Amino acid sequence: MGNKLEEEPKMEQIDKNTPTQKENYKYQTRTTISNFYKTSSHPIICFFTFIFKIIAFIIYIIFSFFTDQKGLIYLSVILLGSVDFWITKNISGRFLVGLRWWNEVKKDGKEVWIFESKNEKVDATGDKSVFWTSLYINWGGWAILFLFKLITLSITNAIIAFTMLVFAGVNLYGFFKCSKEQQNKLSKMGTKVAFDVATKGIQYGIK
Repeated sequence: MGNKLEEEPKMEQIDKNTPTQKENYKYQTRTTISNFYKTSSHPIICFFTFIFKIIAFIIYIIFSFFTDQKGLIYLSVILLGSVDFWITKNISGRFLVGLRWWNEVKKDGKEVWIFESKNEKVDATGDKSVFWTSLYINWGGWAILFLFKLITLSITNAIIAFTMLVFAGVNLYGFFKCSKEQQNKLSKMGTKVAFDVATKGIQYGIK
């Protein structure tokens, strides 16, 4: 019988051209950003729709948890909230989703809300996704912070969070009432009744 030749263990060759997980992540991130810019008609407006909301959250969380300077928190966050409210209401809503809302005071002193949707954009675009995602996340985030501060009896911080919650809620209410698409979506989900109750509370609270 002939001697059997022992097979030498094969060593795996590493292809230096194979992308690592880190490189894959960077590539996917670049692709996502690139696709967003391709589908977005107003990337700069999208940026400003998110940026003031994010900065307000960051400042509130950092200052409220790590400092006792309540006045600084109030001024910084409320200022950012006011700017964000104006940009979202007057610029983002008009250019990103084609919706407008405003209120008028009649001669008899009665306040009337007006919701305009004749230019509503229903196509799936990056603009629309950014707009509605920012509205819902902004309202939900401030609601959580308000409840947390209220439960922990941090009254000053709770008041600041509630003020921001009102800013976010009024814009969400206004644009939701404008958008037939959003109303249909929530109606299908069976949540329209609960949302109407919440929005009526917001409307009565700001009168």
